[in-house]
Amino acid sequence: MKTPASIGLFAPNRSDECLRAIDVLVQGCNEAGLAVAEVAALTAGGTPADLPEVLLCLGGDGTMLEAAKRAALTGTILGGINMGHLGFLTTCGREEIPQLVSALATGTYEIEERSMLRAERSNPLTGAIGHTHYGLNELALMRAQTGKMIDVDVEVDGKLLNRYHADGILVATPTGSTAYSLSAGGPLVWPTAQMLSLTPICPHSLTNRSVTLPDSMEIVLRPRERRGRAGERLIYSLDGRSTHDIGLNETLTVRKAPMPLRLLALPGNDYAARLRAKLGW
Repeated sequence: MKTPASIGLFAPNRSDECLRAIDVLVQGCNEAGLAVAEVAALTAGGTPADLPEVLLCLGGDGTMLEAAKRAALTGTILGGINMGHLGFLTTCGREEIPQLVSALATGTYEIEERSMLRAERSNPLTGAIGHTHYGLNELALMRAQTGKMIDVDVEVDGKLLNRYHADGILVATPTGSTAYSLSAGGPLVWPTAQMLSLTPICPHSLTNRSVTLPDSMEIVLRPRERRGRAGERLIYSLDGRSTHDIGLNETLTVRKAPMPLRLLALPGNDYAARLRAKLGW
């Protein structure tokens, strides 16, 4: 790899601990001759010129998810310094900032390409196409009122897979297999695997289990009306960052996004060691 021409710092949580980490990082970058500047906010629009070549987030997985969509759309390399708890997506801990700076200065860092999800809401009756959303971890479809179940038909490449009766449905990337999907009983998937997992949340049938699919497949989710509940709202979200309404006459088409997220890793990155450390194995 080459030494990045520009490095940005994104740190929405301005705790004393975070500010100290910023000082260490900025000082190290300055001493190594690396151009570094803080990024105040990330907006949905923009072009590659609006972001640095490498964007370093100081925070936890939530901060990384906040930046993931924008970084993927612009081709920016995304790294992170864990200031939170698990930090599955971050590059290193705050105690490893000198190693991170060294890897950037010498071009010895590594880049992992992580699959993103693309979800499009549409109305088959009118042909109207709604907004397109992107996510790194998962798409979740559920009823807005907690404690209520949904009925949803799931199609893969135009063929019916199953009609699920559950609290919700998750479509997760390999990266997202350690997030909501894991809590819902989904499989652990190696982050560079070329597959998606479909997992019902608390299904009514004991035989409904998570299904892994090639990431070349198109997944269509069709909510169905439950008797006496036509007026209840359904919602979907990607990475839990925001929620969107979906009507019973609408569908969600989910597929692998055309662009990956370029995730920064230190030399000799060992995902197995990360699993052992984060999951307490």
